[in-house]
Amino acid sequence: MARQIRIPVRSFGSEVGTPAVPELAEWLKGKRGVEADLTTYRLERSLDVQEGVAVPAAGGVFYGERLSGAFLGMEDGVLVGEPGIDPAVVADDARFVRARRKDAWVSLPAPHVLGFRDACIEDEEEFSETIAALYARLAREMRDAGVQGHVLVADEADAIELEVLAGRKILFFPRNPETFDLELLLEYQGALVLPANDLNQAADLMERFRVRKLILLDPEAKDLAAAAELVDPDMLEAGGYCEESCPDYWKSLVERAFIPR
Repeated sequence: MARQIRIPVRSFGSEVGTPAVPELAEWLKGKRGVEADLTTYRLERSLDVQEGVAVPAAGGVFYGERLSGAFLGMEDGVLVGEPGIDPAVVADDARFVRARRKDAWVSLPAPHVLGFRDACIEDEEEFSETIAALYARLAREMRDAGVQGHVLVADEADAIELEVLAGRKILFFPRNPETFDLELLLEYQGALVLPANDLNQAADLMERFRVRKLILLDPEAKDLAAAAELVDPDMLEAGGYCEESCPDYWKSLVERAFIPR
C-alpha cells in the first residue's frame, strides 16, 4: 500500500437543528446538576460528531442567539443604552466545551451576521467598532474559560471587524467564498480558505499576500495533492463546515484528507 501524508482537518462549525421534545428531555435527564438547555445540547451535539477532527469547533451560526444575550444595552437587537457585556453564560458554555474536548475552538457568527442596529451612538463607524470591541472581550472571556480559539462565520468582509478581531486566536471563515472579498480578508488574516474547486485562485492570491495556511473546503485527496504542488503539506489543512446531515460528514472528510504518495 502506498504511503499517505495525512492532512489535518479543521472545523469551522457544525450546525445542529432543534431536536424533538422527547429527545431533548431524555438528554436533559443525563445533565442533572449541570446548567443545560437547548443551546448546550446543540454545542455538545455539534462537537460529538467531529471525531477525528484535528481542530474541532463547537457551535456555528446557531450560537448567535446565546451570544446576542451577552450584550448589554440591547433591546431586540437594537442598541438603546450603554453598551457592555455580561460574559457569565458564554463563559459557562466555554467551560462546558472544554470539558468535552480540551482542544476545541468555538464557532460564532461574525458581528455583522447578528444584524445589530444602533439607536444610541448615532455614528455607524463608531457603532461597528464598539460591537467588534465587545466581541473581542467576549472571545477573551471564553478563551480564559478554556477554549482554544474562535471561528467567526462571516457573510462579508468587514474592514472594521477584521481590524479589531482577526488574529492568531480568531479566524474568519467566509461562508460563501465565491462572493466574499478574499483580498480584503487576506490583508488581515494569514489563512486562505478556498473551496476545493477554486484551488486555481490560490497561486495568484498567495503571490500577492502573505499566506501562512491554505485551507481547502471539502477536498478530495486529489485536490490536496494538487494543493501540495503549490505549498508544503505542513501548510495545508482540510476545512469543513457542516450545515446539515453532520453525523457522516466529518467521518468522510477525515477519511479522504490525505495526499497519496
